[in-house]
Amino acid sequence: FLCMCAGALRRYLEELGVLPDEPLTAGLPVSVRANDDVGSGNAISFIIANLHTHIADPLERLAAIRKSTQLAKQRFQNLPREAINSYTSLFMAPFMLQLLSGLGGLTRPMFNITISNVPGPDTIRYFNGAKMEQMYPVSLLAHGQALNITVVSYAGQFNVGYTGCRDTLPHVQRLSVYTGEALEELESLLGASGD
Repeated sequence: FLCMCAGALRRYLEELGVLPDEPLTAGLPVSVRANDDVGSGNAISFIIANLHTHIADPLERLAAIRKSTQLAKQRFQNLPREAINSYTSLFMAPFMLQLLSGLGGLTRPMFNITISNVPGPDTIRYFNGAKMEQMYPVSLLAHGQALNITVVSYAGQFNVGYTGCRDTLPHVQRLSVYTGEALEELESLLGASGD
């Protein structure tokens, strides 16, 4: 999914003539809730993944993204519980300070985009006898970031929501088309290579 998003972002930014030389990075929310914790509310932290948008070849980009995320996850998972709590507090402190003080936008965010994968119900749901056909996410934008891409699973579906700043990202709907085309490209290339 990250590679699909990276391919779509690369194409979108190239068309606008603003693809940066440096690769974009994504903040990936990760759950830090213990398996036996049944409390309500969010218990999340973030890892940062390199999207390698500077790499034109989709398979090379896929391998680089995979390596980046595996390393980030491995480092995160090896932290003791207390260290994860400290890491999360330090990671979120600049954002929370800007939010509380009203000084948002004075510093660059730690990553360019938030990309999130939220597991939803794996069975079909009904409300008052009406079947819920699909479920799409609506996410938040942090000050200084113009796009959030979130995917929610629902009864075997993979539903993607794009929340973007229309002033910063003209024709943001193109990203959804380009993401689908990036999937088709990866399927074609991976099918041809036998992977």
